[in-house]
Amino acid sequence: MLGKRLHRKMLFYAILLLFIAWLLIEPSVSLSFRDACFLVVFLFLAQSLIEKKYLYTKLSIKYKNQSDLLNKLFLNCPDLVYRKDASLRYKDCNPVMRSMLNLNKTESIYNKTDYDFYPKKTAKIIRYYDKQVIKSGRIVSYKIEKIQPNGENKIYETLLAPVTDKSQITGVIGILRDTTQFEVLKEKLFIQNAQLESILNNMPYIVYMKDCEGRLIFCNKNLEKKVGQPQSKLLGKKFTDEYFSDSLTELNNQDRRVIETKESIVKEKQLKFFSEIPGWYQIGKSPILDHKNNVVGIIVMIKNIDNEKALECQKRNLVSTITHDLKTPTNAQLGAMNILLDGSLGKLNKEQKEMIELSKNSNIYMKNMISTILSAYKSEDTQTRVEAVFFNFYELVHLTAKEIANLAITKQQNIIILSKLVNEEIKADKLQIKRAVMNLLGNAITYGFEKTDIIVDIYDKDNHIVFNVINKGYHITDEKIREIFEKYKTNENAKFNKASTGLGLYLSKKIINQHNGKIYAKSDINNTCTFGFKIPRIFETDEIKIQEVIN
Repeated sequence: MLGKRLHRKMLFYAILLLFIAWLLIEPSVSLSFRDACFLVVFLFLAQSLIEKKYLYTKLSIKYKNQSDLLNKLFLNCPDLVYRKDASLRYKDCNPVMRSMLNLNKTESIYNKTDYDFYPKKTAKIIRYYDKQVIKSGRIVSYKIEKIQPNGENKIYETLLAPVTDKSQITGVIGILRDTTQFEVLKEKLFIQNAQLESILNNMPYIVYMKDCEGRLIFCNKNLEKKVGQPQSKLLGKKFTDEYFSDSLTELNNQDRRVIETKESIVKEKQLKFFSEIPGWYQIGKSPILDHKNNVVGIIVMIKNIDNEKALECQKRNLVSTITHDLKTPTNAQLGAMNILLDGSLGKLNKEQKEMIELSKNSNIYMKNMISTILSAYKSEDTQTRVEAVFFNFYELVHLTAKEIANLAITKQQNIIILSKLVNEEIKADKLQIKRAVMNLLGNAITYGFEKTDIIVDIYDKDNHIVFNVINKGYHITDEKIREIFEKYKTNENAKFNKASTGLGLYLSKKIINQHNGKIYAKSDINNTCTFGFKIPRIFETDEIKIQEVIN
């Protein structure tokens, strides 16, 4: 476009130069200076007229294109659009607004006012803001409500702008957007936030949220009371750095673990939390995820458990005292029975020996039960640590099965060990793992059918050791399977009368969990029961795992 215009100018100046050259070359032509000037002016005017005509043509095309574009936008805009004159009477509106105002095809909006379409109260609001735009010449935004013919109440966000002509405001143009759904969602969100804040403020715990950098973004009233400062002064601060300096490294490692794994953790720890005397606290941390499942923060719940710890200590002391008092006479009875069986007090006949052997086995079972109770309560102590050493897992299972074989003999059961281990050496707490193996074998003997085989299956899988005890016993329902490792739960499906505290399987679960493993149970309708666990071949503490995540 610019090139054509330049070409026309170059052509005009070329003709002008040729004309001047002609005058100089042909002096015989009788042309006065005035006539020459008139001729030059004529040429300039002709060129200007040509350029002006071209410009008018270009402007008219541009205006037509803009008018067509505005008209298309006006007709197809999904928002409601209208125009009013300076007296605030409607001049026009788009089809979407006609539908909102319930106008038919023949009915016109021209020269009508807001009182023709809206309730008096709403019309007053609209005219108030229209007058503000006419008076100030500024853009104004506000909200109105309109009841639809079907009875639905809709909310519209309105944007008003002045229409000007030669610096004079001649009317207003308005754009309405249906924000009903947004407003409803905003109201629901407001109510939910209020409910959540009420719940958090009335919980008997300290609750706070922080971003991934450790800066506080929310806290409940309990934390405000604890620190003696309002939330407004705590927001944005690194709360952990300021109030848990004595345990900062461990707590920061926990935060990194939550962010890395996107999993919740619960820990019990002694902290000097605004007190010179350390107290026991249960600290729960969970990730805050956005819509893309990215961690954007952490929510922390802190509960003082000094009373629970004191009560648990009393329970452990009571249990320890009772079990100790039970163990002493049990050991005395076992000693007396061994003396009788070895013939020190006289020779026994076959029937007498069988009776004493049965009594001895019952005492051994009682002794093992007492040990299980003690072990279970010791495992409740949060100070308990896994003492991992290298040992031969197959040898441990073999010796444990040999120790418990006397109980299997009384029910004419056979313990068969099947090992597919490529490498029999593992690193774990040898005593703890032995307890878990003993408990699962004892469970199979106690609840298994008489005159059946108990299969112990051991094999490698994905750098883990898998230990399964398979026996024939009454079917256990899925409901019972889900709770069978809980404290004090017993197998109600057992068809024989056995004393059980339900602590053996519970203790086994705690031991396997401490080793970052998994314990499980299965039972099918063919009366085949499987109890087993899977643990890493090399035990790693949480601290080691956290360091790996950091590095």
